[in-house]
Amino acid sequence: MLKFFKNNIPTIAVFITGGCVLIVEVAATRVLSPFYGNTIFTVSSVISIILAALSIGYYVGGRAADKYPSLRLFFGIIMASGVLSLALNLAGKFILPVLSSLLSISAGPLVSSLLLFFTPALLLGMLSPYAVKLQSLSSPAQGVGSVAGKIFFWSTLGSILGSLLAGFALIPRFGVDQIIIANGIVLFFLGFIPLVALGQKKHLLKFFLTAVAFLAVSLYVLQAAEGDVIYAKDGVYEKITIYNGRYLGRPARFFQQDRSSSGAMFLDTDNPEDLAYEYTRYYSLYKIFNPAVKNALVIGGGAYSIPKALLSELPDTSVDVAEIEPTLFDLAKTYFKTGDNPNLHNYTEDGRRLLADSKKNYDLIFSDVYYSLFSIPAHFTTEEFFKIAKSKLNNDGIFIASIVGNLSRQEPSFTMSEIKTFKNVFPNSYFFAVGSPEKTQSQNIVLVGYNSGKTIDLNSKEITDDPNPVIRSLRDKTIDMKRFELSSYPTLTDDYSPVEYMTGKVLQKTFDQNDILDGKEMLAVINQQLSYGPRYPTADGHQRTKDFLIAELNSMTPEVKTQTWRHTDADGKSYELTNIIGRLYPDKTKRIILATHYDSQKISFKNTSDQNQPSPGANNSASGTAVLIELARSFENSATKPGAGIDIVFFDGEEGDESQGGDFKNWKPIGSTYFAQNLEELYKNDKPVLAIVLDMVCDKDLKINQELSSVNNAPAQTKTFWKIAEKIDGSVFKNQILQEIRDDHTPLNAAGIPSTLVIDFDYPYYATTRDTIDKCSADSLEIVAKAVWNYVYTGID
Repeated sequence: MLKFFKNNIPTIAVFITGGCVLIVEVAATRVLSPFYGNTIFTVSSVISIILAALSIGYYVGGRAADKYPSLRLFFGIIMASGVLSLALNLAGKFILPVLSSLLSISAGPLVSSLLLFFTPALLLGMLSPYAVKLQSLSSPAQGVGSVAGKIFFWSTLGSILGSLLAGFALIPRFGVDQIIIANGIVLFFLGFIPLVALGQKKHLLKFFLTAVAFLAVSLYVLQAAEGDVIYAKDGVYEKITIYNGRYLGRPARFFQQDRSSSGAMFLDTDNPEDLAYEYTRYYSLYKIFNPAVKNALVIGGGAYSIPKALLSELPDTSVDVAEIEPTLFDLAKTYFKTGDNPNLHNYTEDGRRLLADSKKNYDLIFSDVYYSLFSIPAHFTTEEFFKIAKSKLNNDGIFIASIVGNLSRQEPSFTMSEIKTFKNVFPNSYFFAVGSPEKTQSQNIVLVGYNSGKTIDLNSKEITDDPNPVIRSLRDKTIDMKRFELSSYPTLTDDYSPVEYMTGKVLQKTFDQNDILDGKEMLAVINQQLSYGPRYPTADGHQRTKDFLIAELNSMTPEVKTQTWRHTDADGKSYELTNIIGRLYPDKTKRIILATHYDSQKISFKNTSDQNQPSPGANNSASGTAVLIELARSFENSATKPGAGIDIVFFDGEEGDESQGGDFKNWKPIGSTYFAQNLEELYKNDKPVLAIVLDMVCDKDLKINQELSSVNNAPAQTKTFWKIAEKIDGSVFKNQILQEIRDDHTPLNAAGIPSTLVIDFDYPYYATTRDTIDKCSADSLEIVAKAVWNYVYTGID
């Protein structure tokens, strides 16, 4: 036996180190998850970095083994990998909090894996080719192929056992820090002891003391870190942390899984219905959809807040909870006042699997597994999952899911794809923004699917007067889906659900969004308008654009008015036109107008091969609309009110008659002319003190000069606007006067409202079919929006 061990020392060593490599690989994901989430980016980064390190290690190890075929160096590499593992595990305690605050959810895991796991894995990768060389020297009768096959067999077998040991034995029983520290100790002594036996005592004391120092400091840091919390331990699926703090000015206890805050409880009350996180209070929607709930299922236990609240309100209801983490129910009993209740049934099982296998139907299903953007299980986001859930609902049953996302139109959009997927399964569906429907930042979005043909009037007095604050505020939280066009967003399926990629983009947008005005968001609004097709008055796209603008202003402004009339053009054709006005700060008597037009040209009249076709109108129509939508959202969300009330006006018919073409002798901007002739509909006493009219403002090569009639009719206003605009970007806003241009400002000036036109009239794609979104720039849109924003706040007396 002793002879066997002596003859196979390298083989035994690679068997053990192969296991250590996979233990590190499995544990590394858990090390990074509290900082970046347990996402595909984390898993992919760890696997990629370790494989890269091993491949380089194989190459370097093979070269080193041929040059220095020594057992001493072989075991020295093993010992060094152990010391380095201990050192980098300690360094990670200080590096990861900093890196996670600086890097995105997609880039962070890759950089962190490179810093923390690459070098130890490279050293361990050197061992297999080294072992092949040493074994070949000790057993020259064996062929190199046989030796290599044997070494890689035992190394891979060790890796398999290490992977199984980590997943099935170590992580369920020990903390990740303990596992990595123990792994480092094993590697250290696997190298240290043979080196002592080989008589290499010189310098080993230094290595030993270094390893002991790293170990001691690691244990101290580990103990200190856990001293600030009530409970901290690695569960089967994530690190679980329970700690006390304050929330909304009240003492609270928090439950965290990896980086995701999954639950909380106020400590100053025993009322289970007094829930800390606002999104959890939406469980109470059952009261208006299906108040006679007899059977309920909550997918995702968390702190068991929702099951407790349901049982408090409906003591005779049977509440099932599907929670895959086996320790959570006991933790909820110990730390979150979840008492034993014969009507509370806990199942340690994946919620989708439980639903699929269940013979039971429910009146209410609440899916609470989408803890944060750092942890969204993809199999709970797909069309197939929603179909399973719907099939398990009784008639009039409701399915509620609270996701974390945003209402940005920028693609890719997890929220828009999820809403589209949800609507495919639940035609009778309702969507609520827990924060605000006007926000494009991250917030909880509540999806409600009603398994019934009945519709719920959220504006009814019964709901608006309900004593429950969540229910009576539903009208203000409702997301009007007429605001959005979902056709370009993919449906999520079991085959295609790139949730981590989508949420990574949301997080990156959240980290990058420092400005109140977002050029990329405006570009997305242009794209939405173009998706409607041509927008001349009798086109389908015109009606869809009108519906979109009215819905958008209803969400963004407290008061929306329309002016609708029939227009008969020069050819005797009659059609309906509509001006749309959103009024911000309607209590203010001093008012200004911010205006643009939303119709596009039916006839492209430039001398091109495709003239007489409709122009898409990305710049000439959609750009001004996009800027005003973004400004309306920003004004509504701003804590500071400007010195005047603002009327956001979308004029119809600016392009003139549908058959206008390039002959402008009889042209007039129809909508703004009607508006100017009917001012008394909106302004009983004083006229607006000024107007800013936007037209063609997204050109990549944006150059805006002062327009002659603006200077003549609104000299002070135009001068002040340009002074402010030049400070924002003097390369765009030119301090020179251009020729006179007739536009929507023309009838306003004639009506005695000093009006300034902001236009890049030298746009080469005007009145062509090439006026498309690729000609537009997010930077240009942002510059114009900032100029108007600053003028409204600082340029109006």
